[in-house]
Parts: sequence; structure tokens; C-alpha cells
Amino acid sequence: MNESARHDIIDSARFLLSSAFRGILATHSGELPGYPFGSLLPYSLGHDGWPLLLLSHLAQHTKNLLADPRCNLTLQQQGTGDVQKLTRLCCMADAVPLEAPEAALCRRHFRYFPESAPYFHELNFRFFRLHPVRFHCIAGFGAARWIGVDRMHHDNPFTADEEEELLATVNQRFAARLPRPPVDDDADAAPLAVGLDGCGVDLRCASHCYRLALSRPAGNPDEFTALLGLRLSAA
Repeated sequence: MNESARHDIIDSARFLLSSAFRGILATHSGELPGYPFGSLLPYSLGHDGWPLLLLSHLAQHTKNLLADPRCNLTLQQQGTGDVQKLTRLCCMADAVPLEAPEAALCRRHFRYFPESAPYFHELNFRFFRLHPVRFHCIAGFGAARWIGVDRMHHDNPFTADEEEELLATVNQRFAARLPRPPVDDDADAAPLAVGLDGCGVDLRCASHCYRLALSRPAGNPDEFTALLGLRLSAA
């Protein structure tokens, strides 16, 4: 595999991590030691670029993580046709419970999944942060590689306050031009920008979360809005 192909796989892995918004969390079963236990769960990304999960203390996967934090989050590109031609990503990680999550982190997660706010405020759900130790990506048939954490790490260049200000700008200035989701089953719902980083903006329409990537990374708010305007004009 040449260097260009390696970079393409890493780019595919980074995009999938940023855009899947749900995955299969595999934990070590406490009920059947030695066997993996899988759960389909939504996730958001923190400002460090790593997944955040909101989990019930009653759930089996939470009990498993508290006994053994080693886990794996498997993500799959959405699409039709041969599944072996779609990108898949395994994120092997240690799950760490957040005892006092920052208010900005909570607000960000609830923008993606507003239905989960009562779970946190009323039902004692807890945030867990995944600290990756290694990734494995299959970007189509015959294109697979292990990826180190350093190659996947991508900090959000915007602070939480800057992100929220930019989101307000995007939702005001570009509201009529934001694309609808690939699966559009609620014609009455309007797309809403709920998160962003230097590489793109995350949108939610009804219950669907999806990502719009920029043509190149943006390093400041003005550059971001300019690149987003160009991206929407080209759509």
C-alpha cells in the first residue's frame, strides 16, 4: 500500500468518526465472562475529538464498563449495496466516567440528541468519555490498516463559546441553504446546525444527524463561514 492510499484510509476513518453519530459498543460481559456484549448507542464528540456516550447506570454495558473499561466502538458508513465496500472503523478504547461533566459538553451533546437531556437531568444517566488506544479501518474491499491515535487525533480549533456563536451565525445566515438529510422522512422539519469544527458542520433534521464537510480545514470563525458559504454554493 503506497503512502497516498494510507492517507486516504486515514481521511476516511476521520470522516467516519466525525459523521456516524451511532455505533456498536462492545464491552466485556460480566454475565458471561470472556464473551463480548454489544449495544447500539448514539455518541457525540468532545472538543478533543473523542466519542462521548450517555449511559444508564442500569444498563448492562455500563455495569460491564465499570468492571472493565476496555471496549470497542464499531462504526459503519451508511450506504446501500455490498457492505464490504463501505468504510468500517473500530475504535479500541478505555471508557472513563465523567463525574462532573462541563456544562458546555452537556449542551453540545443535547444539541445532537435533545431527547436525551431528561435522561441526564432526571434519570441519573452518566457521561463516559472514550480514550482511544488504537483504531482499525477498512475503507472498502482490500483497503485496511491499523491507525495510531496520533494519526486520528483532531482537536476542535474553536472554543465552546466560539462554536456556539458560530452555530448561531450559521443557523441565521445559511438556514435556507442547509442541505436536508440523505434519509428525509419529515418534510416539516428544518435542518439545524448543532455542532462544528474546523473540518465541517454537523446538522440535525428531526432525529437525523449528518455532516457537511468543508473543502479544506478552517482555522478561525471568519474562514469557517467563508468556506461554508462556498461549500453550500457548490452543493
